[in-house]
Amino acid sequence: MRLLFLAAVVKEHHEATVGVDLANQLRGAGVQSHFVIDTYNEQQVAAAGHPATVVSPAMDDDIRDVLRRVVGTFRPDAIVLSDYVAHWVAFTYAYRTDPWCVEEFGLPIIPMDLYELANTDFDLEILGRTVRADDRILSMPAHLRPVPVARPEPGPGPGDAQALPYRLSRTIGPASAAERNRIRGPLGLSDDERLLVVPTMDWQQLISAKGDRITRELGARVPELIAGYLGRLPERTRFLLLGPDWEAFRRLPPERTHLVSSYTPAEHDDWVRAADGVMAFHLPSPALERSVFADVPGLYAVNGIEVEPGAGRAVLTDALGGVSPRVAAWLDAFPLTLPEFHLWPLRWNSIYRPLYAGNPFAEAVAHAEILDEPSVVGQLEELLYDGAAQDRLAAARDGYRRQIDALPDTVEVFSEAARRLGLKGPS
Repeated sequence: MRLLFLAAVVKEHHEATVGVDLANQLRGAGVQSHFVIDTYNEQQVAAAGHPATVVSPAMDDDIRDVLRRVVGTFRPDAIVLSDYVAHWVAFTYAYRTDPWCVEEFGLPIIPMDLYELANTDFDLEILGRTVRADDRILSMPAHLRPVPVARPEPGPGPGDAQALPYRLSRTIGPASAAERNRIRGPLGLSDDERLLVVPTMDWQQLISAKGDRITRELGARVPELIAGYLGRLPERTRFLLLGPDWEAFRRLPPERTHLVSSYTPAEHDDWVRAADGVMAFHLPSPALERSVFADVPGLYAVNGIEVEPGAGRAVLTDALGGVSPRVAAWLDAFPLTLPEFHLWPLRWNSIYRPLYAGNPFAEAVAHAEILDEPSVVGQLEELLYDGAAQDRLAAARDGYRRQIDALPDTVEVFSEAARRLGLKGPS
């Protein structure tokens, strides 16, 4: 069987990583995969040993002509969208092309659904505007749902009958003592120091500069809040900031702060495996997904509280029981209504609220409201230094991994998707 993976999203590793993970798991069953990817992911796919065609919105060729050439040469049996939302957004906004131009080839299309879309309203926030993504996925007979973040059980919701959960990756696990020392060695950590990995992504900085006003304000100001929280952690804490250089993070103690702005997905996974904790303030976070398999405690802090200008103290006192002086001053300086946000500096709340509600993944990692300074700082300190809290989180991760391990083999899951599309699955 031959699969053509479409992962043309710009400046984003996550969707390509999910596609590569699937292709790697299917390779042993004789499946040959070819990727259409942004230049940002060329090294990643090459390192995995899969051929790829590299595309970019800046290229001279129309992406439809590129796809025609690839299909004519590679002759795939099916097309995999890695993932459905990223495909729709990339083709609609980056390439200004109908996402469903791929139907002209008459091939079965298998979407990867990272968001349990059948249980959402398909509303996305794009640069300050709410747009409704195409819901064509609801009429497709099979949706592949990688776990995490999707639930191991698809549930009884509308459209869940088409959902096929499968294990996201079989390659990442806890670091051995030797691997941990090898990865941490270049940072010069002593035995009693703790390493906290805090990832951000290139597209987040890009969109923070080019987005609408609220996106720009969130992009500039949220790192200030996070830097203030991190600065309160014990002096034995080292910070590994994966991603672009945010000005606010320069205020952290330079002797304890390490910025890695350019890295491969394999290096990313190594840093997560060798960490003592992971913090994310956007969802979904690939680092948090990997931390479950690496058996490293993680925390996500997003905002579920809308605050009007000048109303911060009253709103947070009602919602959280109080407001710290740092957060109060931060809110006083915020010039607009502070929105709820999950996919910082975007919002995407209507997608992520249902995805995380009752999801066992959310029990395997710690969670705090980003405006609740005592909760964020306290939980970070616990997961880095408190043995009882570490044991509690480890037990939650173990229970969640057992649910993932109970899933059918990925080849078997994909074969069922192929069967629903009238294809003979991999052997």
